[in-house]
Amino acid sequence: MIIKQSLVLFISLLLSLLFISKANATCEMTGDALNTSNGVGTPVNDIGDAGIGDACNYVPDTYQVEFYRMSLCTSNPDVAGEAQPDLSSCVDMLSETGATTQVNIVGTTETALDVPDFTIPAGNYPYMVARLSARLGIKHAFEATTPVAWANGSVQDPGTYCWTVNNVLTGIDNRDGQITPFGTTVDAGNADQSNMQCSNTASDVSNAEFSYEVVYVNDENGCASFDFNDGDRADAGNVGNGEGISRMMQSATTSATSCANTNSILWTIDLTTPLVVTETSNFVMNFRTTDAVSIDFNGGASDNPLIVKVGADPIQAYLTVN
Repeated sequence: MIIKQSLVLFISLLLSLLFISKANATCEMTGDALNTSNGVGTPVNDIGDAGIGDACNYVPDTYQVEFYRMSLCTSNPDVAGEAQPDLSSCVDMLSETGATTQVNIVGTTETALDVPDFTIPAGNYPYMVARLSARLGIKHAFEATTPVAWANGSVQDPGTYCWTVNNVLTGIDNRDGQITPFGTTVDAGNADQSNMQCSNTASDVSNAEFSYEVVYVNDENGCASFDFNDGDRADAGNVGNGEGISRMMQSATTSATSCANTNSILWTIDLTTPLVVTETSNFVMNFRTTDAVSIDFNGGASDNPLIVKVGADPIQAYLTVN
């Protein structure tokens, strides 16, 4: 049976623990403003997690992710110890074409995403798979309760209104100028370069652009620990609806051998409860971006809180078949 998929972006998957080393927290707000009054080096309070510190998480204004494929599989496509994934048992909801399907998840609103018709044969599917771009986008702006400084080669005048700019790629381990298919990545902190600007003019936040973070390694120790034997395959543990596995890829079927040739991530979930597809099944994909933007300050700032970057943290998503 040919089923017309309606992927409803419902903000609530696939990326549940993509950044294995990062924990979620919620920024303390004063009204609609980010509370930055806890001290210059530790300006924010991440409620329910680490408390007062130099970083916290919030709902991004817009989260951008690009999918190459979404599939269901009858056998494990990513077996530990194998150099390459085996996708031969998978059937596609979104098929590999070499192009990506871009999803912009805006705040907590619902957005419809149309995809081409697809056929899912009736049966049980214990595995979900997606290949997504290693470059994740965030567009975000905030008002702070105290003036926030930003850097552009040197520290700039502070302001209480801050917004993202597309001037630097960020990532977990790019202090040595790692080269990726997306270009030269620059560590925003070490290069004295924020991916945000701030001013005291409220209307300036309308200048917000997408800023991009590249995820090209699973090991929190960075590129020096990249396992070239299997695309730096890592077990993310329980992600809510099953066991998650992340593998860095350089093409649809070939694992990456280093940070430098990583352009995408194969994300597999060994589902706790297999999806049961019948001839009358309907599919709904739900995404959740709560805590998916990390707002990071410089813990060594001395005059005003100094914004280093906002980064893309994991989203969650669930596929419902009924």
